[in-house]
Amino acid sequence: MRYPARAPAPAGRLARAAACLSLLALAGETGAALAAPPGPGAWSDEEEQAVFDVPAPPTLPGLTLRDPTFTFEYTAAAIEPEATSQAGGRTAYAWYSHGEMEVPLVPRKWFVGAVHDSAAASVPGVGRSILLGSPELYGRGVWSSVRGLASGGGFGIVLPVPRDVSSAEAEVLRTARVVRPWDETRFRELTLTFRPWFDMRHITGPFIFQLRQGIDWSLVVRRLRSDERRTDISAYTAFYFGYRLAPPVGVGLEVWEVYQLTQDLSDDKRATFAISPSIRFILANVQPALSVLLPIATPLRGDVAWYYAARLSVGFTFPTDRPRARR
Repeated sequence: MRYPARAPAPAGRLARAAACLSLLALAGETGAALAAPPGPGAWSDEEEQAVFDVPAPPTLPGLTLRDPTFTFEYTAAAIEPEATSQAGGRTAYAWYSHGEMEVPLVPRKWFVGAVHDSAAASVPGVGRSILLGSPELYGRGVWSSVRGLASGGGFGIVLPVPRDVSSAEAEVLRTARVVRPWDETRFRELTLTFRPWFDMRHITGPFIFQLRQGIDWSLVVRRLRSDERRTDISAYTAFYFGYRLAPPVGVGLEVWEVYQLTQDLSDDKRATFAISPSIRFILANVQPALSVLLPIATPLRGDVAWYYAARLSVGFTFPTDRPRARR
């Protein structure tokens, strides 16, 4: 039995089908290029340097780095205590050191890190003291695109460490912690703090925009004092605007806000704002940066009247010589 021959499809229908298939293939390739997480060697060295290895802000991390990093920051500050304090209007001085090690579990995608701070201060009429902060452990993940977008989030835990501080040392601590108000939870006694946050970054040409927002939820794990709460919640936001003047030089401005959500404070002392202009030098495996830190509103909880600080931070990269795939 012979079947009748099937009539050929009209040329217009074939053209439309071919066009649809081409568009679907193009959309699949574009979506994969945008959504696929970057792996080592997925792009050329020039693209990696321009989009993924951009200079990090002095305080925030480089979101999409490929290799392990260590960042050290040293801050020196002059502080004007409150008029009612024992300092009697005399200037106090504080020094703050910050160390952070970060290791990629999956290059440019998943990271783990550890942070430790220490501070020292001299307050006239009160005394001087050296204070060690509580360690923080964290993990974070990031999605990134060769088009310059990156977003992700992380979760940190500040481990409770016992301290035996006198009333004078507690006054020195209240003075010193205003220098880095977004991390003051590391100097609380026997307090467990959970720190979730999310990150965003956009790079277009020589311009860098980076944002971090997070919440600190603290739980005191010792016997409460008369003026303490068992739990405390604060929120913080950091925004960075950077401009790459040349391949080895970048400038930028950080703006920080810390807001006390549950502290028993008057409304005019809940929000803390600070700005930090900076300049960073991008060398092969070392990135030194200089910046100043200035409050633009009430310092942390109104503990002091005013302060200004100078910061030196140095970021070190430890190349792992992972093989790079070729296109």
